[in-house]
Amino acid sequence: MAYYDGKKVLITGGSAGIGRATALELARRGASVVVAARRSGPLEETVAELKVAGRADATFGFVTMDVVDEQAVEDGVASAIAQLGHLDVVICNSGVAKCNTLLDTSTEDMKWLFNVNCIGHFQVSRAAARHMVERKAGRICFVTSTLGWFGAYGYGAYCASKFAIDGMAQALRQELMLHGVDVMMFYPPTTDTPGLAKENEEKPKLVWALEVENNFVKTRTAEFVAQRLANAVEKGRFENNVGFDWNAIRVFSRHLPGVFRWQLDAELLGVKKKLDAGKLDL
Repeated sequence: MAYYDGKKVLITGGSAGIGRATALELARRGASVVVAARRSGPLEETVAELKVAGRADATFGFVTMDVVDEQAVEDGVASAIAQLGHLDVVICNSGVAKCNTLLDTSTEDMKWLFNVNCIGHFQVSRAAARHMVERKAGRICFVTSTLGWFGAYGYGAYCASKFAIDGMAQALRQELMLHGVDVMMFYPPTTDTPGLAKENEEKPKLVWALEVENNFVKTRTAEFVAQRLANAVEKGRFENNVGFDWNAIRVFSRHLPGVFRWQLDAELLGVKKKLDAGKLDL
């Protein structure tokens, strides 16, 4: 039997982007899925698509839930359990991004990023884990970012919120392994989503220039990333990157950190020089 046949899955951030694409991917693989987000309209649209893509005997539903609101999370997870009967897999996928230098980042923006990206993951995973511990089974996947394991110009606050998820997940992995529950990290690369489009509206020119000049790292579709995310949860490995480019960068940064930082600095200085000289058409 395929891994997802009959599995009961909750996906936060499930109304758009990677979350929506993953929900559809898992429905096609035989899972019952509840998607969660703040707005009911997009969630209802997603559920309609799930019913077309999934099996006739599967259950598809949604819960409106702001992951920053503790009581809303407790109620939302309880609602998902009531709709599905139990939870086999929880994918913590909610997240926001804001690109700016740290010197120009407000304390309010830093708190916002931490509240959604880290506290939100904490509250959802805690509520789900208590249920899974009782069942002595389940998998929790934290969807974070490749910028959750290295810092980059213009993403200081965002990186900080994503690094925090990594430390939390490492500790939770040990806690829950004692109860038969698996924890994993999934690091999506730059992905073509509505969230990326919103982020691009405020992106500083130097960050744009760095991305334009970088021909090694590619932007993926949400559907491509969703397939890899589904595969990662099935395999149950703790750390999961996407694509040769990001796997190579991870190995490079982990085993040669000094050289990796030198390379990042050289790219930044080179692109800034071109930008200041008017040699880049953005």
